[in-house]
Amino acid sequence: MNLYSHQQKIIQENKDKVGIFLGTGGGKTRVALALARGKTLVICPKTQYEDQNWQREAQKMGLKIDLTVISKEKFRSSWPLLPHFDTVIADECHVLAGVTAAVRWRKGEQYPKASQLFEATQAYIKKNLPERLYLLTATPAKSPMAVWALGKLLGKNWDWFKFRDKFYIQLPSIGRNVYKARSDRKTKETIGELVRGLGYTGRLEEWFDFPESTYKTDSISLTKEQEKRIKEIPNEYPDPIVALGKIHQIENGVLGGDEYVAPESFKNEKIERILQYAEEFDKILIFAKYLAQIEAIKKALEKAGKKVLILTGATKERGNLISSANSNEGCIVIAQSQISLGYELPSFPCVIYASMSWSQVDLIQSYGRVQRANALKHNLYIYLVVHGKNSIDEAVFKTLMNKQDFHEKIYLHKVGKI
Repeated sequence: MNLYSHQQKIIQENKDKVGIFLGTGGGKTRVALALARGKTLVICPKTQYEDQNWQREAQKMGLKIDLTVISKEKFRSSWPLLPHFDTVIADECHVLAGVTAAVRWRKGEQYPKASQLFEATQAYIKKNLPERLYLLTATPAKSPMAVWALGKLLGKNWDWFKFRDKFYIQLPSIGRNVYKARSDRKTKETIGELVRGLGYTGRLEEWFDFPESTYKTDSISLTKEQEKRIKEIPNEYPDPIVALGKIHQIENGVLGGDEYVAPESFKNEKIERILQYAEEFDKILIFAKYLAQIEAIKKALEKAGKKVLILTGATKERGNLISSANSNEGCIVIAQSQISLGYELPSFPCVIYASMSWSQVDLIQSYGRVQRANALKHNLYIYLVVHGKNSIDEAVFKTLMNKQDFHEKIYLHKVGKI
């Protein structure tokens, strides 16, 4: 079994309950499989379950392991029926860490408001007491409460109320309690210390001679059609939250309903830029939030003679699609922004963000789709952003960029305590 030095170090230390929070491409799957003993349960996202990623990786490693893989959706509903496993591995465990700063009442007492998936995971661990537990993700610090949840699963006796008081601010609100995570430098550093105290952290650039990637922002202008539709939105959608979502769709070329595709006469500057980059690069990974936008980009690229593959939540046989994309010399993959984990495209040197989801996890996970330990190279990341007064596209972009340093703090080198 060929392992890198950082993987070998973790395996040699042989901890039985720990977080493996290596950056994207750091080889978390191989480490967890090498640490597993006896009957092993893997809880993973549905797409990875369907692609049989874990079974294929165990086979490539030559491991003879008693392996059971279950999707998180199936685990949530069927956990009481599952037997004892010697080893439990929770892949993309940030998905399991569904705990908020709000409370719920049970029999006159307050409890953290948590997702069914987190409660199912906690209950299964408490009932079956696996000898080994490994929590895997490149993005453990999506929120302070997510860190509390991961610590709880790993056996930390952190008081939820004290944790909330330390890391959240209560906002003025009538009729309900609203909490916002603190975002000052000290808070971010403390959360980073707590994550490092739960497990292993590190990124590819810390272990390898890492080629520096380029990050570029292209300023995009709106068409007259887009400007006209945006002015109409407040009258059509009086709810400000709904209106903001509709404006963001329009900024990205969706002039009508969610599935509406603009006529061929409509010239979207984002698509024009993508066509220019498609002449420069043979292989491009494009992220876009809206299905109608994906369809419009696909149509324009195919008209230009490009081979295009689509990756959305509805994609079947995703493993075959990824294999085809990597083996094809000239290919463009358009992925929904929310589909940002569980696959590898190391032969792609260019990533374009046609539009982005609000999720910091989606953004961080997306970087690692094209950068792997066994295929280190210089990559170009391009953000296509509509700039201007009241631009929702620009607000999303700035929010995500401002949150990146929160994630970066987990890669410092001190261990913290509450």
